[in-house]
Amino acid sequence: MRAVKIKWMISFVLVMVLGLALACGGQAADPDSEASKGPITIASMIDSEGAILGQMMVLLLEAEGFEVDDKTEFGTPDILRGALMGGEVDLVLDYTGSGQYYHDVDDTDPWSDAEAGYQLTRELDAEANDIHWLTPAPANNTEMLALRRDFAEERGIADMYDFAEYVNAGGEVKLISSASFAENVKGLLGYEQAYGFNLSGDQLILLSAGNTAEMLRALVEGTNDVNVSLVYGTDGALEQMDLVVIDDPESIPPVYLPTPVLRGEIHERYPQIEEILAPVFETLTLETLQGLNAAVAYEGRDPTSVAREYLVSHGFLEE
Repeated sequence: MRAVKIKWMISFVLVMVLGLALACGGQAADPDSEASKGPITIASMIDSEGAILGQMMVLLLEAEGFEVDDKTEFGTPDILRGALMGGEVDLVLDYTGSGQYYHDVDDTDPWSDAEAGYQLTRELDAEANDIHWLTPAPANNTEMLALRRDFAEERGIADMYDFAEYVNAGGEVKLISSASFAENVKGLLGYEQAYGFNLSGDQLILLSAGNTAEMLRALVEGTNDVNVSLVYGTDGALEQMDLVVIDDPESIPPVYLPTPVLRGEIHERYPQIEEILAPVFETLTLETLQGLNAAVAYEGRDPTSVAREYLVSHGFLEE
Protein backbone atom coordinates (compact mmCIF):
# COMPACT_ATOMS: atom_id res chain seq x y z
CA MET A 1 0.00 0.00 0.00
CA ARG A 2 2.84 2.29 0.92
CA ALA A 3 4.62 1.46 -2.37
CA VAL A 4 1.51 2.34 -4.36
CA LYS A 5 1.24 5.65 -2.53
CA ILE A 6 4.89 6.49 -3.25
CA LYS A 7 4.47 5.68 -6.97
CA TRP A 8 1.36 7.89 -7.07
CA MET A 9 3.22 10.76 -5.46
CA ILE A 10 6.13 10.45 -7.93
CA SER A 11 3.72 10.48 -10.87
CA PHE A 12 1.95 13.53 -9.43
CA VAL A 13 5.24 15.41 -9.06
CA LEU A 14 6.31 14.59 -12.63
CA VAL A 15 3.00 15.81 -14.01
CA MET A 16 3.28 19.02 -12.01
CA VAL A 17 6.85 19.64 -13.20
CA LEU A 18 5.91 19.07 -16.82
CA GLY A 19 2.87 21.32 -16.49
CA LEU A 20 4.97 24.06 -14.93
CA ALA A 21 7.54 23.84 -17.72
CA LEU A 22 4.87 24.16 -20.39
CA ALA A 23 3.21 27.01 -18.53
CA CYS A 24 6.52 28.87 -18.51
CA GLY A 25 6.79 28.57 -22.30
CA GLY A 26 8.82 25.36 -22.46
CA GLN A 27 7.95 22.43 -24.67
CA ALA A 28 9.08 18.86 -25.14
CA ALA A 29 11.92 18.49 -27.66
CA ASP A 30 10.87 17.35 -31.11
CA PRO A 31 13.84 15.85 -32.95
CA ASP A 32 12.21 16.60 -36.31
CA SER A 33 11.19 20.19 -35.55
CA GLU A 34 12.48 23.09 -37.66
CA ALA A 35 14.68 24.18 -34.76
CA SER A 36 16.44 20.84 -34.43
CA LYS A 37 17.22 19.60 -37.96
CA GLY A 38 20.47 17.72 -37.93
CA PRO A 39 23.28 17.70 -37.20
CA ILE A 40 24.38 16.53 -40.66
CA THR A 41 28.08 15.79 -41.17
CA ILE A 42 29.10 16.69 -44.72
CA ALA A 43 32.42 15.49 -46.15
CA SER A 44 34.20 15.58 -49.51
CA MET A 45 37.48 14.65 -51.14
CA ILE A 46 40.48 16.95 -50.89
CA ASP A 47 40.49 18.30 -54.47
CA SER A 48 39.08 21.64 -55.62
CA GLU A 49 35.87 20.08 -56.96
CA GLY A 50 35.23 18.28 -53.70
CA ALA A 51 35.77 21.51 -51.79
CA ILE A 52 33.44 23.55 -54.01
CA LEU A 53 30.57 21.07 -54.24
CA GLY A 54 30.95 20.14 -50.58
CA GLN A 55 30.58 23.80 -49.65
CA MET A 56 27.51 24.09 -51.87
CA MET A 57 25.88 21.28 -49.88
CA VAL A 58 26.88 22.92 -46.60
CA LEU A 59 25.47 26.30 -47.62
CA LEU A 60 22.23 24.88 -49.02
CA LEU A 61 21.42 22.80 -45.94
CA GLU A 62 22.34 25.61 -43.55
CA ALA A 63 20.00 27.90 -45.48
CA GLU A 64 17.23 25.36 -44.87
CA GLY A 65 17.83 25.41 -41.13
CA PHE A 66 20.03 22.32 -40.77
CA GLU A 67 22.82 22.18 -38.25
CA VAL A 68 25.86 21.14 -40.28
CA ASP A 69 29.21 19.71 -39.25
CA ASP A 70 31.54 20.80 -42.06
CA LYS A 71 34.16 18.17 -42.91
CA THR A 72 34.70 19.10 -46.55
CA GLU A 73 38.17 18.30 -47.94
CA PHE A 74 38.06 15.30 -45.61
CA GLY A 75 40.46 12.95 -47.39
CA THR A 76 41.16 10.60 -50.26
CA PRO A 77 38.37 8.57 -51.93
CA ASP A 78 39.01 5.43 -49.87
CA ILE A 79 39.06 7.39 -46.59
CA LEU A 80 35.84 9.19 -47.50
CA ARG A 81 34.06 5.96 -48.43
CA GLY A 82 35.22 4.27 -45.23
CA ALA A 83 33.93 7.17 -43.13
CA LEU A 84 30.53 7.00 -44.83
CA MET A 85 30.27 3.23 -44.40
CA GLY A 86 31.27 3.55 -40.75
CA GLY A 87 28.71 6.26 -39.99
CA GLU A 88 31.42 8.83 -39.23
CA VAL A 89 29.96 11.16 -41.88
CA ASP A 90 26.42 11.44 -43.25
CA LEU A 91 26.53 13.16 -46.63
CA VAL A 92 29.42 13.01 -49.10
CA LEU A 93 30.26 13.90 -52.68
CA ASP A 94 31.15 10.81 -54.71
CA TYR A 95 31.24 9.72 -58.36
CA THR A 96 28.96 7.15 -59.99
CA GLY A 97 31.76 5.27 -61.76
CA SER A 98 33.24 4.35 -58.39
CA GLY A 99 30.31 2.01 -57.83
CA GLN A 100 32.10 -0.74 -59.78
CA TYR A 101 34.84 -0.75 -57.13
CA TYR A 102 32.46 -0.75 -54.17
CA HIS A 103 30.70 -3.97 -55.15
CA ASP A 104 31.74 -7.41 -56.39
CA VAL A 105 30.61 -7.33 -60.02
CA ASP A 106 31.82 -9.24 -63.07
CA ASP A 107 30.40 -6.98 -65.77
CA THR A 108 31.64 -3.37 -65.56
CA ASP A 109 30.13 -2.32 -68.91
CA PRO A 110 27.12 -0.54 -67.32
CA TRP A 111 29.49 2.07 -65.88
CA SER A 112 30.40 3.21 -69.37
CA ASP A 113 26.84 4.51 -69.69
CA ALA A 114 25.87 7.52 -67.58
CA GLU A 115 22.33 6.45 -66.71
CA ALA A 116 22.97 2.71 -66.43
CA GLY A 117 26.02 3.23 -64.22
CA TYR A 118 24.16 5.62 -61.96
CA GLN A 119 21.14 3.36 -61.59
CA LEU A 120 23.23 0.25 -60.90
CA THR A 121 25.40 2.01 -58.33
CA ARG A 122 22.29 3.38 -56.65
CA GLU A 123 20.57 0.00 -56.54
CA LEU A 124 23.61 -1.92 -55.28
CA ASP A 125 24.47 0.56 -52.53
CA ALA A 126 20.89 0.94 -51.34
CA GLU A 127 20.40 -2.81 -51.07
CA ALA A 128 23.78 -3.77 -49.63
CA ASN A 129 24.64 -0.78 -47.45
CA ASP A 130 21.51 1.38 -47.01
CA ILE A 131 23.41 4.18 -48.72
CA HIS A 132 21.49 6.42 -51.12
CA TRP A 133 22.81 8.13 -54.26
CA LEU A 134 20.83 11.31 -54.90
CA THR A 135 20.53 13.34 -58.12
CA PRO A 136 23.86 13.55 -60.01
CA ALA A 137 25.37 16.44 -61.95
CA PRO A 138 25.39 16.02 -65.78
CA ALA A 139 29.19 16.35 -65.93
CA ASN A 140 31.46 13.42 -66.66
CA ASN A 141 34.67 13.75 -64.64
CA THR A 142 36.25 10.76 -66.32
CA GLU A 143 39.55 10.04 -68.07
CA MET A 144 39.58 11.66 -71.48
CA LEU A 145 42.03 12.98 -74.06
CA ALA A 146 42.76 16.68 -74.55
CA LEU A 147 44.28 18.76 -77.36
CA ARG A 148 45.37 22.35 -77.71
CA ARG A 149 42.40 24.26 -79.07
CA ASP A 150 44.23 25.59 -82.14
CA PHE A 151 45.50 22.09 -82.98
CA ALA A 152 41.99 20.59 -82.73
CA GLU A 153 40.34 23.33 -84.79
CA GLU A 154 42.96 23.28 -87.55
CA ARG A 155 42.51 19.51 -87.97
CA GLY A 156 38.77 19.34 -87.39
CA ILE A 157 39.03 17.01 -84.38
CA ALA A 158 35.94 17.19 -82.16
CA ASP A 159 35.36 13.57 -81.15
CA MET A 160 37.23 10.27 -81.03
CA TYR A 161 35.98 9.29 -84.51
CA ASP A 162 37.69 12.41 -85.85
CA PHE A 163 40.83 11.58 -83.87
CA ALA A 164 40.89 8.02 -85.24
CA GLU A 165 40.57 9.35 -88.77
CA TYR A 166 43.48 11.72 -88.13
CA VAL A 167 45.66 8.91 -86.73
CA ASN A 168 44.82 6.52 -89.57
CA ALA A 169 45.65 9.19 -92.12
CA GLY A 170 49.18 9.33 -90.75
CA GLY A 171 48.79 12.38 -88.53
CA GLU A 172 51.57 13.01 -86.05
CA VAL A 173 50.63 11.91 -82.51
CA LYS A 174 52.53 11.95 -79.25
CA LEU A 175 50.27 11.05 -76.34
CA ILE A 176 51.28 11.52 -72.72
CA SER A 177 49.31 9.57 -70.13
CA SER A 178 49.57 7.33 -67.11
CA ALA A 179 50.64 3.77 -67.79
CA SER A 180 47.46 2.48 -66.13
CA PHE A 181 45.29 4.42 -68.61
CA ALA A 182 47.30 3.23 -71.62
CA GLU A 183 47.06 -0.42 -70.55
CA ASN A 184 43.38 -0.40 -69.53
CA VAL A 185 40.54 -1.85 -71.62
CA LYS A 186 38.47 1.00 -70.19
CA GLY A 187 41.20 3.42 -71.24
CA LEU A 188 43.39 3.73 -74.34
CA LEU A 189 42.99 0.08 -75.35
CA GLY A 190 39.23 0.52 -75.27
CA TYR A 191 39.47 3.71 -77.33
CA GLU A 192 41.57 1.96 -79.96
CA GLN A 193 39.20 -0.97 -80.23
CA ALA A 194 36.01 1.11 -80.30
CA TYR A 195 37.16 3.74 -82.78
CA GLY A 196 39.50 1.66 -84.95
CA PHE A 197 42.99 3.08 -84.57
CA ASN A 198 46.27 2.03 -82.98
CA LEU A 199 49.11 3.98 -81.40
CA SER A 200 52.58 2.45 -81.44
CA GLY A 201 54.99 2.53 -78.53
CA ASP A 202 56.98 5.43 -79.97
CA GLN A 203 53.79 7.52 -80.04
CA LEU A 204 53.37 7.22 -76.27
CA ILE A 205 54.98 8.82 -73.23
CA LEU A 206 53.84 6.88 -70.18
CA LEU A 207 54.11 8.09 -66.59
CA SER A 208 53.84 5.90 -63.53
CA ALA A 209 51.38 8.29 -61.81
CA GLY A 210 48.25 10.03 -63.03
CA ASN A 211 49.33 13.61 -62.32
CA THR A 212 47.46 15.44 -65.08
CA ALA A 213 49.00 18.80 -64.15
CA GLU A 214 52.37 17.53 -65.35
CA MET A 215 50.84 16.03 -68.48
CA LEU A 216 48.92 19.16 -69.42
CA ARG A 217 51.99 21.32 -68.94
CA ALA A 218 53.82 19.07 -71.42
CA LEU A 219 50.90 19.41 -73.84
CA VAL A 220 50.78 23.20 -73.64
CA GLU A 221 54.54 23.57 -73.98
CA GLY A 222 54.89 20.83 -76.62
CA THR A 223 57.53 19.06 -74.53
CA ASN A 224 59.01 16.10 -76.45
CA ASP A 225 56.49 16.83 -79.24
CA VAL A 226 53.50 16.00 -76.98
CA ASN A 227 50.25 17.05 -78.69
CA VAL A 228 47.69 14.84 -76.88
CA SER A 229 47.27 14.37 -73.13
CA LEU A 230 45.24 12.42 -70.64
CA VAL A 231 42.92 14.72 -68.70
CA TYR A 232 39.98 14.50 -66.31
CA GLY A 233 36.76 15.88 -67.75
CA THR A 234 36.09 18.69 -65.28
CA ASP A 235 39.73 19.73 -64.85
CA GLY A 236 39.91 23.50 -64.35
CA ALA A 237 43.15 23.70 -66.31
CA LEU A 238 41.35 23.22 -69.61
CA GLU A 239 39.84 26.69 -69.78
CA GLN A 240 42.94 28.36 -68.41
CA MET A 241 45.28 26.61 -70.84
CA ASP A 242 42.95 26.91 -73.86
CA LEU A 243 42.59 23.15 -74.22
CA VAL A 244 39.66 21.08 -75.45
CA VAL A 245 38.50 17.58 -74.56
CA ILE A 246 37.98 15.08 -77.38
CA ASP A 247 34.38 13.91 -77.09
CA ASP A 248 33.85 10.18 -76.51
CA PRO A 249 30.48 9.20 -78.10
CA GLU A 250 30.88 5.54 -77.12
CA SER A 251 31.64 6.36 -73.45
CA ILE A 252 34.59 3.97 -73.24
CA PRO A 253 36.04 4.92 -69.83
CA PRO A 254 33.57 4.70 -66.93
CA VAL A 255 31.30 7.70 -66.50
CA TYR A 256 31.96 9.57 -63.26
CA LEU A 257 29.05 11.87 -62.42
CA PRO A 258 29.48 13.95 -59.23
CA THR A 259 26.67 12.93 -56.88
CA PRO A 260 25.57 13.62 -53.30
CA VAL A 261 25.49 10.33 -51.36
CA LEU A 262 23.55 10.00 -48.12
CA ARG A 263 23.43 7.46 -45.29
CA GLY A 264 20.12 5.60 -45.10
CA GLU A 265 19.25 6.70 -41.57
CA ILE A 266 19.58 10.36 -42.54
CA HIS A 267 17.82 9.80 -45.87
CA GLU A 268 14.83 8.28 -44.10
CA ARG A 269 14.68 11.03 -41.50
CA TYR A 270 15.22 13.96 -43.88
CA PRO A 271 13.99 12.97 -47.37
CA GLN A 272 13.83 16.69 -48.24
CA ILE A 273 17.62 16.79 -48.55
CA GLU A 274 17.40 15.33 -52.06
CA GLU A 275 14.83 17.98 -53.04
CA ILE A 276 17.13 20.71 -51.72
CA LEU A 277 20.24 19.54 -53.58
CA ALA A 278 18.80 18.22 -56.86
CA PRO A 279 18.03 21.56 -58.60
CA VAL A 280 21.58 22.77 -58.01
CA PHE A 281 23.34 19.60 -59.14
CA GLU A 282 21.22 19.52 -62.30
CA THR A 283 22.82 22.83 -63.37
CA LEU A 284 26.43 21.64 -62.96
CA THR A 285 27.49 20.89 -66.52
CA LEU A 286 31.00 19.93 -67.62
CA GLU A 287 31.84 23.50 -68.66
CA THR A 288 30.40 24.91 -65.43
CA LEU A 289 32.55 22.66 -63.26
CA GLN A 290 35.62 23.42 -65.34
CA GLY A 291 35.12 27.12 -64.64
CA LEU A 292 34.42 26.64 -60.94
CA ASN A 293 37.47 24.40 -60.52
CA ALA A 294 39.66 26.91 -62.32
CA ALA A 295 38.57 29.67 -59.95
CA VAL A 296 39.91 27.67 -57.01
CA ALA A 297 42.81 25.71 -58.48
CA TYR A 298 44.27 28.40 -60.74
CA GLU A 299 42.96 31.73 -59.45
CA GLY A 300 43.51 30.78 -55.82
CA ARG A 301 40.01 31.73 -54.70
CA ASP A 302 38.36 30.35 -51.57
CA PRO A 303 36.04 27.37 -52.31
CA THR A 304 33.32 28.70 -50.00
CA SER A 305 33.28 32.06 -51.78
CA VAL A 306 33.15 30.38 -55.19
CA ALA A 307 30.31 28.09 -54.08
CA ARG A 308 28.32 30.93 -52.52
CA GLU A 309 28.76 33.17 -55.56
CA TYR A 310 27.44 30.44 -57.85
CA LEU A 311 24.43 29.69 -55.66
CA VAL A 312 23.52 33.36 -55.30
CA SER A 313 23.98 34.17 -58.99
CA HIS A 314 21.69 31.27 -59.96
CA GLY A 315 18.99 32.12 -57.43
CA PHE A 316 19.55 29.15 -55.10
CA LEU A 317 20.73 31.27 -52.19
CA GLU A 318 19.97 34.80 -51.03
CA GLU A 319 22.80 37.27 -50.63
